[in-house]
Amino acid sequence: MNPVKDVSLYFLLFNSLVALAIEVNPEDLFEFSSRINNIAVSAGGRVFVATENSLYQLNQSLGLEVFERTGPHLDGPCEEQQGCCIKWEEKANVNKILVVDENKNRVLTCGTLRLGACEVRQLHNISQYKSDQRWNVAPIYVEASTVAFLVKAQRMDYLLTATTLTEKSSRFVPSTCRDNSSYKGDFDYTITLRDLSGNVGADTFLGFTEAEFGNAVAKLSQKHQAVELQYIQGFQWQKHIYILHNAINLSAEIIQMDIKDYRTTTVSSFSQATLLCPQGKKQALKVLSSALITLSPSQAFMVAIFSEPGRSKYSPLCFYNLTQFNESKKGSKYYFQVENVVESNEDLNPIHSTSVFDYPGLMSVSASVVQGRIVLFLGTEEGLLIKLIMDRNLAVIRPIALFELENEAPIRQVTFDRLDANYLYITAEKTVNRIKVAACAQYSSCTDCLSAQDPYCGWYILEKRCSFVHEYENSSNPSYCITTKEGSNSCPNMTLKPSAIDHSFKNTKLFTVELRGKFSNFMNENSTCTLRNARNNEVICTAKYTTQCSCRVSNNTYTQLENQPDPVTIEASVEFRSLNFTTRFTVHNCYKIATARFNNAPCSECIKSGCHWCAVEHRCTHASSCNGSAGRLCPQIDEAKLSPSPAKDLNIFLKHPQVLKDANIDLNCMFDGESKAASWINNSVIQCVRPQFVAERRIIPVNLVDSKNSGNIIDNPNNITVYSCDVQKPGCVFCSPERICKEPIVKSIKPQRVSSSRRATVTIVGSGLNVGSCAVLQVKGMSDYVTAKSSDCIIENNTLIRCVLPETTHGKKTACLLYDSERDCVANRTAELEYISNILITKIHPTVSWASGGRSITISGRNLDVVEQMQAWLTGGPKKPAECSVINSTWFCDSPPAQSRETPSNYSMLFNVSGSKEKVFNVTYQEDPEFYNFKTTTDDKRLLITVMKKKDNLQLRTSEFKIFVRKGKDERSQCNVTEVTEDKIKCVLITSDTSASEIEVKVGKYEKVLISQLPGKSIFVILIVIPIMLLVFIIIYFWATRRKAKQFSQSLNCQMESLESQFRNQIREGFVELQTEGSDVHLIDNYGSIPFLDYKHFAARTFFPEGNGEYVPNFVRGLIITAPLAPEQDNLNEGFNALYNFLSNEQFLVTLIHNLEQQKDFSIKDRCRFASFLTIAFHSKLVYLTSVLDHLLKDLMDGSIAQPKLLLRRTETVVEKLLTNWVSLCMYGFLRESVGEPLFKLVSAIKQRISLGPVDAVSGKALHTLNEDWLLWEVTDFKTLKLDVSFQLNIVADDENDLDSKPTLEVDVLDCDTIGQAKEKIFEAFFNKYGYSQRFQMEDIDLVLVKNGGNQILQDIDQSSQVLENGIKKLNTIGHYQIPAAASLVVIRRVNRPRTDSGSTNKLCHLVSPHTEFAETPKPGQGKQKFKVKEMYLTKLLSSKVALHSFVEDLFRSIWAIPNNKAPIAIRHIFDMLQAQALNKKITDPDVLHIWKTNSLPLRFWINIIKNPQFVFDMEKSPHLDSCLSVIAQAFMDSFSLVSHQLGKHSPTNKVLYARDIPHYKEEVKAYYRQIADMGAVTKEEMENFLTEESKKHENEFKEKDAMVELGKYILRYSFQLESKLETEGMQEMNEGILKIKEYFNSKSKCGWE
Repeated sequence: MNPVKDVSLYFLLFNSLVALAIEVNPEDLFEFSSRINNIAVSAGGRVFVATENSLYQLNQSLGLEVFERTGPHLDGPCEEQQGCCIKWEEKANVNKILVVDENKNRVLTCGTLRLGACEVRQLHNISQYKSDQRWNVAPIYVEASTVAFLVKAQRMDYLLTATTLTEKSSRFVPSTCRDNSSYKGDFDYTITLRDLSGNVGADTFLGFTEAEFGNAVAKLSQKHQAVELQYIQGFQWQKHIYILHNAINLSAEIIQMDIKDYRTTTVSSFSQATLLCPQGKKQALKVLSSALITLSPSQAFMVAIFSEPGRSKYSPLCFYNLTQFNESKKGSKYYFQVENVVESNEDLNPIHSTSVFDYPGLMSVSASVVQGRIVLFLGTEEGLLIKLIMDRNLAVIRPIALFELENEAPIRQVTFDRLDANYLYITAEKTVNRIKVAACAQYSSCTDCLSAQDPYCGWYILEKRCSFVHEYENSSNPSYCITTKEGSNSCPNMTLKPSAIDHSFKNTKLFTVELRGKFSNFMNENSTCTLRNARNNEVICTAKYTTQCSCRVSNNTYTQLENQPDPVTIEASVEFRSLNFTTRFTVHNCYKIATARFNNAPCSECIKSGCHWCAVEHRCTHASSCNGSAGRLCPQIDEAKLSPSPAKDLNIFLKHPQVLKDANIDLNCMFDGESKAASWINNSVIQCVRPQFVAERRIIPVNLVDSKNSGNIIDNPNNITVYSCDVQKPGCVFCSPERICKEPIVKSIKPQRVSSSRRATVTIVGSGLNVGSCAVLQVKGMSDYVTAKSSDCIIENNTLIRCVLPETTHGKKTACLLYDSERDCVANRTAELEYISNILITKIHPTVSWASGGRSITISGRNLDVVEQMQAWLTGGPKKPAECSVINSTWFCDSPPAQSRETPSNYSMLFNVSGSKEKVFNVTYQEDPEFYNFKTTTDDKRLLITVMKKKDNLQLRTSEFKIFVRKGKDERSQCNVTEVTEDKIKCVLITSDTSASEIEVKVGKYEKVLISQLPGKSIFVILIVIPIMLLVFIIIYFWATRRKAKQFSQSLNCQMESLESQFRNQIREGFVELQTEGSDVHLIDNYGSIPFLDYKHFAARTFFPEGNGEYVPNFVRGLIITAPLAPEQDNLNEGFNALYNFLSNEQFLVTLIHNLEQQKDFSIKDRCRFASFLTIAFHSKLVYLTSVLDHLLKDLMDGSIAQPKLLLRRTETVVEKLLTNWVSLCMYGFLRESVGEPLFKLVSAIKQRISLGPVDAVSGKALHTLNEDWLLWEVTDFKTLKLDVSFQLNIVADDENDLDSKPTLEVDVLDCDTIGQAKEKIFEAFFNKYGYSQRFQMEDIDLVLVKNGGNQILQDIDQSSQVLENGIKKLNTIGHYQIPAAASLVVIRRVNRPRTDSGSTNKLCHLVSPHTEFAETPKPGQGKQKFKVKEMYLTKLLSSKVALHSFVEDLFRSIWAIPNNKAPIAIRHIFDMLQAQALNKKITDPDVLHIWKTNSLPLRFWINIIKNPQFVFDMEKSPHLDSCLSVIAQAFMDSFSLVSHQLGKHSPTNKVLYARDIPHYKEEVKAYYRQIADMGAVTKEEMENFLTEESKKHENEFKEKDAMVELGKYILRYSFQLESKLETEGMQEMNEGILKIKEYFNSKSKCGWE
């Protein structure tokens, strides 16, 4: 491509964009939250847009009409979730097919969910739809391509789909599904023609089989199964179908089929060809987009954009003749297997041998034919929309930059507004814009309008404006519009003669006005013309207009014109009825004209003005005043050439020199302001003698002047120049433009990227640049007639020029360096420039500063390298700009000082880029760092300084410190900082003077001077004497008391040694365990399937936590369907219907609840039960229940104005319990999918952690726990034993449940475990390995020890049990039976042996005695009992916390995590309502809203779940497990608290245990609340769709009628009070219904239903 041509092309486009910016700025815009998948436009003007998980119906102006959520949903590639080859997951719905069927007023949508099945939606309302069940209409994989469009056939319309093959061998299919019959996502056919007749869901709908003919499909041939085809576009023209596709690493292809009566015969016409671009060249090009161009019913072109892998900016545009392709096709195919079609491949060449139009980054195209011209709309990767106007021969007439997206997002699709062809829809990644196809109004004149060559525009004569031709095609006067077909010559054009007031005009005094163009066709004998003097608006003359207007000037008027200064402006107007055409003309007054006003061509300019030139006198005048004849031909310089003589003089050739020769005018040559003698060689050539130049290599203008008057310049219209050269330079002589010493070359421009909002200074680097006397930088956009120039250039030297760029709009441009009077660019003096406008700050770091400021903040963002100036300051106070600087294209700003000394405090910091774009970030200010001391050490001429500092939250870096050692008043040396910790800074100074008494520490703008105080001599004396005296005193005292204490000391030493040994062992054991903790919990990886409770049982346990499941059978449906009511019971229906209707009336229900809560005997238990019954009764109407909940919450808030922070803290009202139930129902899905697994892991880990150490079987206390109250600190030594356990549980033969055939298990037990505890561990290991299908009561099982060929039954209490004082029996342990490691145990079923009653637990003990301090009595020879201190074992709490820490954090973060940036909709709804109420009640304290959110979600729901895992899982909760979960729940709740508790050594250990973690959790909680708030409010439609789906998902799982009856009992119970309340509320009509409810319950009582 020609570089010069490219430059002009880009500039043409760009400056047209400048002119269009205002008019085509999009009138309509719609922004989407996720990426756009498809867009379709109906003939009625509706726009349908499909994004990920959403479907939008917009009106013509992009206003939202209907929004429909389409995902995400639990989905997989199988028909059923059970038994699928891969686990089903929550998947997004990516739309693949969006087709408008106008004939049947419907929209067909198909996505990646439901195995690619479709929905058929109503055209006027997409929320009304029916779901079809046919699979694989669309591919289920996001990466697989799809093309789908309606085919208009004679018999009926049908749907063509072309999809990337996803059969089992393709890369899309998971390996676990390739040989699995459950997988249903494979589809062997790649192109199908589908039936659209019949009803949705019928067998034939979307089917591709024609019963009598077979399948209307095309599939890949066997040998090309591995080829992955990506389908790009498809369309229909006349009776032909075309599909474009790409193959990996291969060329683009086109498929053509002829539309026949039947779909199968259509497929049989299959033909395929390779698209070549350019002609004859096969290369791996990918087609990106295409468009159909219909020139006539028999002729059509296709235009396509291509790209080459690895060359993103290379995007050729090629045209193809579809008519010739249809005629020459041979029914060939290559990749495909189609019956009756031979396998071969053809080539389809473009119409032109090269790309018709080249522009980097083209990616989408749409086309139209207007006024016989082809108009293409091309979208680019950088968000530019180019309109390309072409003639029918495909010659480019003009490119226009029509529109540009501000964020420079790629334009993926261009679609016409089918209702108004003057508009386009521009589809980017997340936006759709509606813009005009042309900017006609920007042209102010007819010539400009028609010269633009835009077929959409025309000039309307009556209104004198440029507008859309389409507006006047159907008007009453279409002839008043001039189109581009007629050309600019048809524009109204007026001429005025003569153009000068000279001697001849003085004789005639006659002006002639003539109209040309289309306007003249409307003139007749009633037309008039008027000439006015624009200087004073006086009429010069008037006359009638026929074919022209002859207007005579009076003598007085002529005298005024002759005396008026030059030039004279005359306004001529022609009027006919309502038509008026006015033009201003410039008429030169030759009597007053001044020669000095002409520059380099005085004669030519004079003649052009209509006056006469006097060559001898060298002046412009009228004819009569010349001394001699006044000529009309001007002598002028034509060219300059070197003379052939050795002197190399310069020959200057003249045109029309005869006037000069006749007048004997001698001429001189003027070089650089210096006149040199010249001589005539012949009649037309003058020779100039070679001058001597002092300056080297400059462009010098050459002129000829009168030798007698150097001011009389001969015309030099071409501005002839020469180069001056140094004489002494070898090989360099007098230079003309044909021979120069060296061309100036521009190598680069720095910077190449500049901001478009300011005039940036650039440096031009090259060679030979000091050529001219001045330099000009010309910057061209996309226009060849509008050029931005900068004359603000300074020639520094031979290699450097600095220029200030002109302001212009953003985009890529070419800069050209010109010298002096040069006009045309030279290739080696051009360089690329890019103007940037999309400048954005996205992030700053760090966001914490100290109060004095000066911390360096790094600014991150987009295109910040072009920013020349940046400012930053804190908002809300006096503006104090911070210092900002740029280093290696990265910007840094020093934080300004805080506006107040209160710390910590938050401020908004505003960043301003180049005085225009602003961005605000939050910055936290902490107190200044505190340095309080320093110490020094020396090491071989190195001074090592350690500065002490107070710990803070600033996270200071090494580079932020500057430490100086002061030596004198003005002398200081900088110390190199080497290490920074929380409380110390270390630095090194290389110096011979290793003393330092004063240092200066500087952090930003904060400075601190530290002085070391040297002690005096008296202090040294005191410090030496005092220790000596103290030592003497100790020696004397020790000597005096030694004898007296000798015996006591010996006894005490023995005891202390024993106690010391115990302490050492315990402390060392605690230390080692704490440092090595975390490796004990292993079973979590093998916990098996999680025993989740199903939805209804989870709800029942949550609703009735106090009932221990007693309400489950009453209100939860089982598998047996309840039989219908008997006929005789129908009389009860009327009463129940009245009850149902009353409770379904929101006003009544709210009144009922308020009335019940006013009754003194309506207890809190009754309120909770009423709320739970209400939740069950309206589970199928969650939308209504939510409305009631919102109503009640608002009423509750209205009554809590006095103390808003106490709202929702307790459960004392119906609405508070109702809120708990509602959140539980709505959060079940999130709980099960995101939180369930971490919670189960934590519970399992706690249980295993407890079992790792001794557990007292009587009290439940354990060595490993989280709760101090359950800490077992009276513990003896213990060890772990591995036992081999086998099973003999079968009493009778049972092949299906043969437990005896199970292999021997190896089980870990402790020697201090009781027999019962050993049983539990054995069966826990058994159930973990083989499942819970076999369950036994521990009392029904015995353990048998196999020892020395005999068997011994092991029991907790038997004859060998140890009896302690007070008759207390100690439970038998594994150690009691002296069972060794690897011993064999057998588990047997207890037969015919009664259970042993071990008596009251008050008479038993295990590790802790209930009545004595120690459980064990001293054994003979053991000596005294070991000394025990409870606090020694507190490290066990910490070690347990460390072991469980990862599980706790996983649980907490799964709760406040927001997967895929989508919070549960129930949380958002509640938080939105709380926010709205806070605003409504004008509550400005942010703490109140935080407390409301905390009380409504964590306190009301998550604490309940954490403390009661049995609500979620099929499990039992022990008291010890409950105590550990309470500690974790307390830490969780503290994370949401706004109060920071000061903990000390007397604080409860349960609070201290997580004290260091809670501040981190608090920050995460604040971020969690903030992230939800940033998501915006939930729409009513979103909420209702979610609730409706939840109701449908769990229909018929609750006995709603029974729950409603329970509600009716409360109405019956308080009917008297309720009737009175209804009368006061003006609802007396409902009392009749209460009577029916009473009769209903009376009838039930009589029937015995109670």
